Amino acid sequence: MEGTGTTLEHRMLNDTLGAFGDGTNATVSAEQGILLLQGWLNALPGDVGAERILAEVAALRDHLKTGEYDGEKIRHLLLSMASHTQTLSHEPSVDGTTAHQLTQLAAALRNFTNQI
Repeated sequence: MEGTGTTLEHRMLNDTLGAFGDGTNATVSAEQGILLLQGWLNALPGDVGAERILAEVAALRDHLKTGEYDGEKIRHLLLSMASHTQTLSHEPSVDGTTAHQLTQLAAALRNFTNQI
């Protein structure tokens, strides 16, 4: 997630922050979540440091596709992704603007779990 250009990663980051806001009053449907998760899967392959999140993103996408939602599983995956996102925000290759957005995303994911 280097730089602040218009890479797919940065577009996904902006789209996700737009969808979740701060996470406290987000109204993200399962269908929207699946689209966002698929977007992240398309954006992150080969991104150094993000590979640890890919399995969780895929697992959450696949779980949402079943239509039978396990709130605890969803909460666990989101909290784990928030933790990894926060860690990514401290990587030396991440610029200040992106680091701030990643920190916002981590907080939004944590806040969103309170709605599940």
